[in-house]
Amino acid sequence: MTRPRRHVEEQVAMMTRRCLDRQFFMRADETMNAIANYEIARSAGRSGVSVHGVAVMSNHVHIVVTDPKAKRSGFMRDAMAGFARARNADLGRRGYFWDDQPYCDTVLLDHEAMEEKLLYTFLNPVLAELVDRVEEWPGFMIRPSDWEKPVKVRRPDDFYSKRQPEFIEFTAKRPPGYDHMTLEELVAYFERRIKEKEDELIAEREREKRRVAGIADILAKLPTFRPTTESESGRIRPRFASKNPEVMRAAIERERAFYAAYRRTRERWVQGKKRLVFPNGTLWLKQNAPVKCGERDPNEAGLAPNMRPAPGESVSLAG
Repeated sequence: MTRPRRHVEEQVAMMTRRCLDRQFFMRADETMNAIANYEIARSAGRSGVSVHGVAVMSNHVHIVVTDPKAKRSGFMRDAMAGFARARNADLGRRGYFWDDQPYCDTVLLDHEAMEEKLLYTFLNPVLAELVDRVEEWPGFMIRPSDWEKPVKVRRPDDFYSKRQPEFIEFTAKRPPGYDHMTLEELVAYFERRIKEKEDELIAEREREKRRVAGIADILAKLPTFRPTTESESGRIRPRFASKNPEVMRAAIERERAFYAAYRRTRERWVQGKKRLVFPNGTLWLKQNAPVKCGERDPNEAGLAPNMRPAPGESVSLAG
């Protein structure tokens, strides 16, 4: 039996997907950016996820969301399939677009982890030494300046049926846990944090006499280009993110208890005993059988209502 995913309503998560053989299928250009914009908007509308941050890199994508209805797997299925179909048609290629691994789904267990992953997403082109400043990145992004601004996303001219909506209304949402800030204060806070890290990295490169790749080099790469650095296929795919060992331990124990309860219940369900209650977080069977599931624990770590900054909290982007 394939190990089930456990998705709970209101979880905050970061998802990552990588291209086949790390090829630059998503190298920035007008068409790729239009595809990404449309697919993110359309899939968010279908699933109900709130999108807080996106960075479409040349060979991978990072997305940070709040998942009110536990439907982010549907969001990723639709968005990533849309990316692949449209971009493959644009490039005149067939075959696999994404690598053979499932997308990485990391539940952000506390406010510090959420802020760290948001900043990592926004700063990804800078941390990869491609550009000096986030605003220079030519690929599609959703950044703090986009929060709470309704937009009408136009369907790309090519690669889409006329049956698809010509325009999709979409609003990137501010992340949870900052109720003490106005939108303007929150955007300014994140932009300050981004600039501080950019300045730090620029100073470090100047000391070591290194330069970023630059826009010209990024745009000159063919979509079939592959980095010569060591493959990341064996990298750890974290299920949770938190620097608090107690919070992390509790999340791991909760996940293990879920798998054990799910396995026992499913075995009885397969045997024909249908009046059963599956553990909260059951995903595939709830959507496709359907089955009844237990209530969630409202105090569980990683839920949007529980995202509150700790006193004196500060975020490091190391690692």
